[in-house]
Amino acid sequence: MKIFLLLSIIIIVVLYVGKKVFHSAKRNLFKDQAAWSGKDIKIKYNKSIEVKESNEKYNYLKIIADESKTYLDDQSTNEE
Repeated sequence: MKIFLLLSIIIIVVLYVGKKVFHSAKRNLFKDQAAWSGKDIKIKYNKSIEVKESNEKYNYLKIIADESKTYLDDQSTNEE
């Protein structure tokens, strides 16, 4: 009987604390959402020489596109 009473109290306390934490987190989430909704976010970009140079030297998407085009051309000639 004592064990049942102790477990019941522990379960009730855990549920109560969990409920409070959940409602607090939900309230803060919606408060932040309401603060940001309707506002335009302006991001300032720094024009860096390093970024510009890296895009010119190592344009990975262009390299991949060229390699895939070469591969597909080779495959089409092998099928013929």
